[in-house]
Amino acid sequence: MRNTRNPFQYGGVVSGDKFCNRQKEKADLRKAIRNREKLFVFSERRFGKTSLIKSVLARLPKKQTVAAYVDLWPTESEAAFVTALAKAIAESMTTSAQKLLQIAKQFFGSLAPAVTVTEEGRPEIGFGVTRRAHLSAALDEVLDTPAKIAAAGDRDVVIVFDEFQQILEYGDDRVEKKLRSVIQNHKNVGYIFLGSRKHLIQKMFMDRARPLYRAGGHYPLGPITEADWAPFIREKFIAANKRIGDQCIHSICEQTQGHPFYTQHLCHVIWELCEPSKAVNDQLIKTAIRVLLER
Repeated sequence: MRNTRNPFQYGGVVSGDKFCNRQKEKADLRKAIRNREKLFVFSERRFGKTSLIKSVLARLPKKQTVAAYVDLWPTESEAAFVTALAKAIAESMTTSAQKLLQIAKQFFGSLAPAVTVTEEGRPEIGFGVTRRAHLSAALDEVLDTPAKIAAAGDRDVVIVFDEFQQILEYGDDRVEKKLRSVIQNHKNVGYIFLGSRKHLIQKMFMDRARPLYRAGGHYPLGPITEADWAPFIREKFIAANKRIGDQCIHSICEQTQGHPFYTQHLCHVIWELCEPSKAVNDQLIKTAIRVLLER
């Protein structure tokens, strides 16, 4: 038992049996993708949006689906947006270095694609937008690509933009305006937009003056219910020969209000403090909370 790893994960993408429930949300997102919907998913930070969508994308049939996940958080300009989207689309279609370059040249030839190999031996595609004069054309090229892939008719296509509010940092609203046209005309492509600054996301899609006003459906992501947390928490403790009663689980959920990050974090500390064959009690929970507050 000493070598058993802590089953409660927080701070990064949580996957597999470390991911708690969200069965309804996963079903809703699968349905939205299947129906090629345009959906805006928003919540406060650390509510597990990235873990949720990656869990959904991982279960899609790979041979029948092109699922491009684009993390916009590191992007600071239109040029970075263009290369991030091109990279995500190309790498979602193959893991072969030769095919990767072939696909990149086919769809993004103007972006000077080049393939390198990481230290782990994984092929990685890179692009360059060299002159400002070419940026508008490059933006059109990458935004039109999902529809071109879908037009082939042999694969479903979904594009996921994570931390979508980042496009507000680009200095103008050209990306927003182009995306409005894309959303209206790409009938055979699903788009999922994830945002973690609720007020900004709502402003982008609820303000009549913004290009993306009412451009798709809204899907607020809330906390996880105690009914869903209870079996998840209980099973993790039992698997390590540790016990936790319903009242203690209720106390944890009251403290965290079902917030995924804080519930996982608190359970992580409680699990560490509880010795094998022992049971969690109120004092142990209070100690764990104190440990977290002192960090």
